[in-house]
Amino acid sequence: MTLKSFSFFYTLLVIIAGLGYWTIEYLYFPQHFLIPHFWVVYFYMAFITLFVYLFSYYGLKKSGDHQSGILLGSIVIRLLLTLAFILIYTQKIKVDSVLFMLNFFSIYLLFTTFEIYCLLRNLRHQIKK
Repeated sequence: MTLKSFSFFYTLLVIIAGLGYWTIEYLYFPQHFLIPHFWVVYFYMAFITLFVYLFSYYGLKKSGDHQSGILLGSIVIRLLLTLAFILIYTQKIKVDSVLFMLNFFSIYLLFTTFEIYCLLRNLRHQIKK
């Protein structure tokens, strides 16, 4: 997957998922589904996914011999940045823990699934070369 096609699919994912969350919040469960400052969490995860993907993409292009280390490193970076965000968010904003877990991990799984899908497509192309 080229960087241009990734940017198109990534932008599309962010918009469609954002519209999905907005629709659920405002049409089906008004004021009971999303945590306070949900969009800050959403765009933070979108930014972290983009950052980690670009780190992995350029690392795989530069050093094809260390693909597994680069992918594991990107996963660890993503995990540490995510845990730091959770710590800061939960210290600053008091929220219902179940609601926070549902909101946060739905976003986390959405972006992680997309990132893994794109990275696997890159690895397939690198193996064929």
